[in-house]
Amino acid sequence: MLGIIPTADVLDMLTVDDGETPDALYVRDVLDHKRRSDHYSELLEEIRRDGMALPVMIRTYNGQPWLVDGHHRVAVAVDLGIPMLVWSDLPMELEDRPHNPMLRDGWGPYRPAA
Repeated sequence: MLGIIPTADVLDMLTVDDGETPDALYVRDVLDHKRRSDHYSELLEEIRRDGMALPVMIRTYNGQPWLVDGHHRVAVAVDLGIPMLVWSDLPMELEDRPHNPMLRDGWGPYRPAA
C-alpha cells in the first residue's frame, strides 16, 4: 500500500531503538541524532535538488503506527519544509537501504503481514 501523510503526523509516531538512541520513543526524539550522521548533508542536498525518491516505511504493530524506515528522510522533510510524505507498508529491498541496520536483523514489529 502507498499513501500520503503529513510530515507532522510522522513526528508523533513510535520508533524503534537503534542502539544509539535508547531513550527515544517517538520519531521526533531521534531526528537530531539522524542529522549528525555522516550521510545526512549529502541526502539533504540530493532531496533538495531531486526530490524524495523513496517513500518512508510505516507499519502498524499492536494497533500503533511505527516509522520503521526513513528517519533521515523525515529529518530532511522537516528541515526543507516538506509538508507531506509518501509512505509505504511494503518492505524495502535491503540493498536499497544500506544505512538502516534495523531492517537487517529479525523483523520485530516490521514483519510483513502474511
